[in-house]
Amino acid sequence: MGVVDRHRSARDMPAAEAAAPAGASTPAADPAASLPGRYDARAATLSPGTAEALLRLRRDILSGRLPPGAPLALRPLADRYGAPAGALREALALLSGAGLALPDGARDFRVAPASRADLVDVAQSRRRLETMALALSIRRGDALWRRQVGRTLRALAEAAARADAEGPVGDDWEARHCSFHFALISACGSPALLGFCTQLHDRFDRYRRLAATSMATTAAGGADHEAIANAALGGAVAHAVALLDRHIAQMAALVLGSYVARTG
Repeated sequence: MGVVDRHRSARDMPAAEAAAPAGASTPAADPAASLPGRYDARAATLSPGTAEALLRLRRDILSGRLPPGAPLALRPLADRYGAPAGALREALALLSGAGLALPDGARDFRVAPASRADLVDVAQSRRRLETMALALSIRRGDALWRRQVGRTLRALAEAAARADAEGPVGDDWEARHCSFHFALISACGSPALLGFCTQLHDRFDRYRRLAATSMATTAAGGADHEAIANAALGGAVAHAVALLDRHIAQMAALVLGSYVARTG
């Protein structure tokens, strides 16, 4: 059973529905769009092997299957993922640049450590940069941007409605949640700003998983997404920015509380 209001459907989303007409297809998850540095020109030049290694490593780090501080030695990783050492080395270098891994010796890496102080820093930085990007995006957004915001909002609501309230946050919801947030800021016109926002969003989502926040807790911010989208699509810059800032702050408080309670 879903964790958002079961009686509320996509057709009840006024501004988003206007941006994404009935009958519009829900976009499938795009693995390449989830890569760190997706707004960096380097991402388009990766070999298929490196892109696949990067996607799988990133997914396992964000989910906690590779926990903070875990060694990322090339030989064991090559056995685990069936990927060549060169592709893994390039993927690990990109993950290091994104703040998800750290060099460990001359050739190997480790998963980046986690701490309360880092979580607070990531959340505060995300509030500053993502709200800045949203304001720019609203002012510059065109019809395509409006459709993307509407479609990703509907896709997120559908994923939340399918989710198990008592279960952990799943990969499908996380992917659609990320797509929605980046659709909002995608028209800001600054690849550098989008790249920083990508890294901060990934690092924040890792803490969400590490804190073992259930879908029931995560969905508490579900109504915020519709309100933010409607304000953005309505051109209400200050209101949309205030809603997004509050949304990130409230989710950060939930994640921080769960993380501190779990880790001591």
